[in-house]
Amino acid sequence: MKIKYNVFVILAIGVVSWSYYQLFYESEIIDSDYITLDKVFAEHNDEVWSVKFSPNDSLVVSAGYDENVKIWSRSDGKVIHNLKHPHGVPSADFSPNGNTVCTGSYDGKARIWDVKTGELLHVLNGHESTLWSVAYNPSGGLIAGGGNDDKVTIWDIQTGEVLIEFHDSEKDIWSVAFNPSGELLLSSGSDNLIRIYNVKSGKLLKTLEGHSMVVLSLAFSPNGKLLASGSDDKTVKIWDTNNWKLLHTLIGENEAIHSAVFVDNKRILAGGTNKKILGEFLEYHFNYQGSIKHNVATLWDIN
Repeated sequence: MKIKYNVFVILAIGVVSWSYYQLFYESEIIDSDYITLDKVFAEHNDEVWSVKFSPNDSLVVSAGYDENVKIWSRSDGKVIHNLKHPHGVPSADFSPNGNTVCTGSYDGKARIWDVKTGELLHVLNGHESTLWSVAYNPSGGLIAGGGNDDKVTIWDIQTGEVLIEFHDSEKDIWSVAFNPSGELLLSSGSDNLIRIYNVKSGKLLKTLEGHSMVVLSLAFSPNGKLLASGSDDKTVKIWDTNNWKLLHTLIGENEAIHSAVFVDNKRILAGGTNKKILGEFLEYHFNYQGSIKHNVATLWDIN
């Protein structure tokens, strides 16, 4: 029986590798043996920084340096909405119900857009510079953002109010992620650390050490039992969320790991500026190294 998985992998970020990528691909990896190219999405005029699926997999949102966020039909690759911003947009996320998209921009503002109409619904203030990462909580009532001003913010979506600000880092925040229950918020950044916060109390619960360079991405497994962190140190680390112990260190080939995502509860894909995909089973080991012809943000179907 074939099982279909939907994940996305950001293979490269321009500010790190100093080049431009204006496309992203939808492809298939079949039986972990080969890659086939299905679609090319080529409407961006500059770097693509973020790509996400809608919860029902029918839409894709992409954000880029060209000051545009595009919502695409996944079936035919057509742009449904072009959400114009005053500055570049390094981050975007679909709400859990798929009705809205949140974007984080170089002007430090988070914007919430109606997916059906393309209308701008809210502008969330609270940051003074680039929002590198935005994320909805599982219920869709909160949005977290982290950025260049060294802080993490949680907003109430209905009121636009800043509920909590975290100032524990003295360096850029590159990634924020809620755990599947929504009880915890994690952040990571340029101080090489991962911080774990209780959302309700606002308390810092724990700090994870292990990476030797900037931690660029965070992702939870669907069941919430594992955390993956991707770093400039060319590794993906897998953490047990029960006790926060380090379980595995997956070593990439040459360059930074910009994105790491779980395919399911046992498999993970990670992408970096070396134009490779690193796949790894957590119970038994396999290495799938699939060369991509361009440094791009890449969208994958795993079958």
